[in-house]
Amino acid sequence: AVVSTQSTGESLLHLQTFNASFDSFVKGHKSREKSIANKKGTKEEYPELYKWFWQMYEMLLSKFTLYFSKTLFDAGTKKHIRPSTMVQVVDYRSKIAEFVRKSKAACATLLLNTSNIKFAGHGCKLHPSARLDQPQEYSERFEVLFHAGKEAQPDPVDKKSIVFLYNNVVSKCFPPYLYDNLRKRTYFLCLLDENVFLSLTYYSERAERTTEICRFLEDFRTNLNFSKL
Repeated sequence: AVVSTQSTGESLLHLQTFNASFDSFVKGHKSREKSIANKKGTKEEYPELYKWFWQMYEMLLSKFTLYFSKTLFDAGTKKHIRPSTMVQVVDYRSKIAEFVRKSKAACATLLLNTSNIKFAGHGCKLHPSARLDQPQEYSERFEVLFHAGKEAQPDPVDKKSIVFLYNNVVSKCFPPYLYDNLRKRTYFLCLLDENVFLSLTYYSERAERTTEICRFLEDFRTNLNFSKL
């Protein structure tokens, strides 16, 4: 959580610098490998540690491209942020949008709980509109990192229901599921990281154990938590 647009810009420049340095390292390594292979007449295998590091790098870049969506894409910086062509970045934004369409969900929203985060110090903020002062409305303390749906932002009433569900899941260990009988809406929740979670909203009644939805959320969490690494 942080403070200024300048900090965000500096951090993005650091990211680009690291990306360029890493590309240079990989190209040099591949060049040396090719030279050795030509001499031996066989293909040189990458060390296991190197392959693990490369895979970790790709997964981290994919994950934080999603988490910093507002900064990377919506703040007018998209043309300046180009992931390395040598890195297979997973487009989680498209995966979420595709599942919304496939499962006929009303929307999917990635939220950051800022209610227990102090906006002070150095680093990168996830959302360009984050403020130093805490909003008066509790639900406003949950910043939208990414939203996929017909509208640009989640419905305010739906957001309050999602925040209500989140608090019950975190503090009372309730199931990550809520059906609003009055409004005929169903909400699913998936905790990804500390203070970060994904919600799915349906404008109809859906069973808590709907296989398609549960499998998607579990796979999504597994990928972002690097459980398959």
